Amino acid sequence: MKESKLIEKFNKLEKQITAVTNILRKIIHDIGNIENLAQGTLSSFQLFIGEKEWDKLVKKLKAKQDKINKEKNKENKEKKLEL
Repeated sequence: MKESKLIEKFNKLEKQITAVTNILRKIIHDIGNIENLAQGTLSSFQLFIGEKEWDKLVKKLKAKQDKINKEKNKENKEKKLEL
């Protein structure tokens, strides 16, 4: 393969890498913005419902998540027994 062809392919690849890099930077920036929005929304919700209601809600969610985790563990143990 001629040197000029190799240089041409290298330049094309370099442009593609630059484009992908720019897209990834934009995605990372957007994710940061979404994180800030979510944190702000959560803080506003906490202030809106009050500390006592917030604590009740957190306890309910933890209990629900614990139940889901126990079910998953039970399913995983059953699958291991089947093997």
